[in-house]
Amino acid sequence: MKSIFGLLGCHLKRGVFSLAFIASTALCTLLMFVFAAEYLNPEQYQTLPGLHYFLSKIDQKGARYFVMMITSFPAAALFYDDWKSGYFKFAIQRAGRAKYTFSVTISAGISAAAVMILSYIIFSITVLASFPAVTDVDAATLRERTLGFPNSGLLCTGNAVLCYLLYFLTRGAMAAFFAIVAVFQSMIITNKHLTIISPVLIYILYFSFNFFYILPELANPFVLFWNGYKLYLEFGGTQDGSLFSPIASVYPMIFTVVFMIIFPLVEAKILRVKMNKSL
Repeated sequence: MKSIFGLLGCHLKRGVFSLAFIASTALCTLLMFVFAAEYLNPEQYQTLPGLHYFLSKIDQKGARYFVMMITSFPAAALFYDDWKSGYFKFAIQRAGRAKYTFSVTISAGISAAAVMILSYIIFSITVLASFPAVTDVDAATLRERTLGFPNSGLLCTGNAVLCYLLYFLTRGAMAAFFAIVAVFQSMIITNKHLTIISPVLIYILYFSFNFFYILPELANPFVLFWNGYKLYLEFGGTQDGSLFSPIASVYPMIFTVVFMIIFPLVEAKILRVKMNKSL
């Protein structure tokens, strides 16, 4: 047990406590402001829009393409670096293949999620200096304005902090998911440039081949990470209901954690084959 925590700590330090982490967070935050810039003028509105308005606009402007790739920078290439340096051999001798793949995969997911969540927090704190957390309108109007926003029912019941926290965690889960997919890809094809762009490449292929029509709703990244209202309906919610489902709100995180367990098990087998071929 100590060996896996030691490896995990080592990889997390390389991912989180690095210049790449700081640069990725700064760039990700900057992109959020760039995509939301045209909407950040308080004089345009008689009733100031709430924070949810700007968070939604970031997605509508296509930021997800760039953000997913940027958040994976700090740790998605950890295996590539270990493979090229030969460090992975020492790590495997010390802890075994499975513990090594777990540490690399979990570290990549945590690092990417941390970049995403921290960027959203910085963006939101800045926005809240000029705009309210929730639009100051009557409950019926607020409900109508926030219908497509994940867990919007919480905004209508005075639980804005919990609503935004769940939103950030869901975005963090999305970043973690695509980062661990990048690690998985790097063990199959160990190419640094391909690994770095793989989150965006996978995203483009996913939509180009309409995989969102093939996958079951509860295993569909589009539903889990970008369509909170659809996920709410999948768990039995209705438009006449509260627009909040505790199960639906945490399901994206559970989904990502499950893949954080499954991927390393497969990766350990891939790594064994890869090592045998390199002999």
